[in-house]
Amino acid sequence: MDRFSKYNPKAAFSFFLIEIVLTIVIFNPIMLAVSFLSAFVYKLKLEGRAAFLYLLKFILPLIALVAVFNFAFSHYGVTVLFTFRDMNFTAESLFYGFTQGLLLGSVIMWFSNYGRVITAERFIAVFGRIMPNTALIFSMVLSFIPRLRKNAGEINDARQLIDSEGKLRKSINNFSALITMTLEQSIETADSMKARGYNKGRNIYMKYCFSLNDLLLMLFSFLSGAALIIIKAIGYLDFLFDPVIKMKNVPVYAVLIFAVLSLLPVIIDFLEDMRWFYLKRKI
Repeated sequence: MDRFSKYNPKAAFSFFLIEIVLTIVIFNPIMLAVSFLSAFVYKLKLEGRAAFLYLLKFILPLIALVAVFNFAFSHYGVTVLFTFRDMNFTAESLFYGFTQGLLLGSVIMWFSNYGRVITAERFIAVFGRIMPNTALIFSMVLSFIPRLRKNAGEINDARQLIDSEGKLRKSINNFSALITMTLEQSIETADSMKARGYNKGRNIYMKYCFSLNDLLLMLFSFLSGAALIIIKAIGYLDFLFDPVIKMKNVPVYAVLIFAVLSLLPVIIDFLEDMRWFYLKRKI
C-alpha cells in the first residue's frame, strides 16, 4: 500500500509540482539522475513489475533517441569521437543529448506517478474551491482520453467478426461509431449534471482532512524547493557542456536535499512500515 497517496491532495499536489519544476529548472546531470532514479523507484512502488516494462519499452528508448538525435545534428564541443563528411561528432553533444533525454524521461515518469496519485476526484479537491468550473473541466478532459481508448476497444471487439468489410472501410466505420458514442456520453453527462442541480453557487463537499503531517509535507517541500532555487540562483549547480564537459559548483548538501525531497514518498512509506513492524513486535 502506498501511504503517500493517502495524504491530503493539496500536500501531494504541492510535492509533485515542486519536484517537476526543480527537475526542469536545475538542468544538471547529477540532479537529473537523482530525480530519474527517485521517480522510477516510486513508480516501482506504485505499479510493481509493470514499471520495469515501462522503463525498458518506452523511457530508455526515448532517452537513447534524444541523445542520438542531438549527437547527429549538434556538433559543438572539442572532444571529437569521429568525423564523417567534414562533420565532427563530439562527446559534448552526445552527453548533452543524454542529459536532455534524462530530463524528459524524469518528467514523464513524475507525471505518470502524479496521474496515479492525483486522480480526478483529488484534483477537484485541490482546486474545487478556488476555480470549481475550471477544475471540473480539466478533470473531465483528463478522463476523456482513457474513456476514448476504452470505447474504441469495445467497438473494435464488437465488430471483430465482420469480415466482409475492407480495412479502410472498417476503420472509418469504427471511427464513426466512436464519435457517435462519445457524443451520446457527453449529452448524458450534461443531462445528468443538470438533473443533479449543477450550478456555480453549489456547495462543495470535501472529504479530505488537512492534518499536521500534511502541513509538514507541504512545508518541507516548499522550503526544500526554495533552498534549491536559491542555491541555483547564486551560481551553484551549474554544469558546462560547451566547449568541454565541466562540473562547476555542485555542493553535496544540495544533492542530499534534492535526494531526500525526491525520495520523500518512498521514505514516508518506509518509515510507516518500520513503525508498524515495531508496534507488532511490542504486542
